[in-house]
Amino acid sequence: METKFDKYIIPAFKIGVGCFFILFFIFHASTPRADGDECGFILDLQFVKSDGWISAIQKGFGLTYTLLIYPFSFFLKDYIALRFVNFLLFLLLLLYFYKWGEIKNKMFYYYFLFFSSCGWFLLGTNDPLFVVCLTIFFNEAYKFLNDKKASITLLWCSLILAFFTREVIYVYMPAIIITFFLLKRKQITIFEKKIAPLLLLGILIIINIPSLISNKKLCYDNKLPPKEFHSNWAQRQYLAQLLVNDNKLTKFNHPSWEETDAYLAKNGPNSLPKTILQSIFFDLKLTITETFKNFYYAMLDSIRLSGFPLIIVFLFSFYTLVIKRKFDYTQLYIPFITLMMFMLFCIIIIYYIELRWLLPMFIMTIIYFSELEIKEKMSKHIFQLNYLMFFAIMLYGTIRVIPRL
Repeated sequence: METKFDKYIIPAFKIGVGCFFILFFIFHASTPRADGDECGFILDLQFVKSDGWISAIQKGFGLTYTLLIYPFSFFLKDYIALRFVNFLLFLLLLLYFYKWGEIKNKMFYYYFLFFSSCGWFLLGTNDPLFVVCLTIFFNEAYKFLNDKKASITLLWCSLILAFFTREVIYVYMPAIIITFFLLKRKQITIFEKKIAPLLLLGILIIINIPSLISNKKLCYDNKLPPKEFHSNWAQRQYLAQLLVNDNKLTKFNHPSWEETDAYLAKNGPNSLPKTILQSIFFDLKLTITETFKNFYYAMLDSIRLSGFPLIIVFLFSFYTLVIKRKFDYTQLYIPFITLMMFMLFCIIIIYYIELRWLLPMFIMTIIYFSELEIKEKMSKHIFQLNYLMFFAIMLYGTIRVIPRL
């Protein structure tokens, strides 16, 4: 039975999301070239053109992403080429969901457009390539676990591309290992003889040979400090949190490289952890405190990014597992690996969490949430509350962004 809410609010939501997405697409697309990570990828592209591919691979840069943008850079400005390729990747992901992803609930696409209004695909970095690949991997695995038509070729090719795109893939290894464990338990034959994944793996290994010889590792983008400084990013991040806790620095900022070097000179070379692993055990009390703080702020930021789906999915899973005492690993797969990845990043990153690292998990959560809605797993009032939150976010975002256009 169609209620007044379904008759009026949902159509208004669909129209609102369309307008909201277009507004923020224009805003993000018209943003001038950035000085941060985007600038780094532009410099890498220019280095390839001036010094050649082999020198660039030996130096370290976003190899797979640069291979995609290189042809477009000959007739587009560099930063436009970067963003254009990422927009194509966004369209590819939409096509995947529609044609191969088994996403039946049409409301998912509106949730996804709302989520994508943050412009994650319009910044010229290799994040979108990584996000698209890892999302396809997890979704293909999810389809296998739920007896839906899925592709071993897509699963392996997307994972291989993600592995060669960003070094953060190593943080995702626990979720990937659990995924393969569950597929094996489901008796899915994951090691079929497929030519495409093996060919892709072989090609990527071959083009990484200069880096493997020179650096003993795959070619990834290197976010290194200027050569004149002795500190590294792990130390700078850790010092940032110490300064924030002492009210000497505002949240989301970093001390300069000069300040980090000066701190080490004053307090000794071992006064700050040198690696991420060291930072976890450097001060366990601080690690525990910041883990819970990071998780709290990540949950708040998730509302701004995607509404209530993430929180609702976690609460629904808790209710299913603890209150109803029902355990079905095929149904709890997405909530479990999402929660695990959130907690893992909260533990290893002492300073604030950048949600772009978790975009694949956000998208998988939206898929799961849309299934809960179409299968009517929860009260309609919960979904209605989420629509109202969407309206509030769209109103707030529109008021903020229009004067900046």
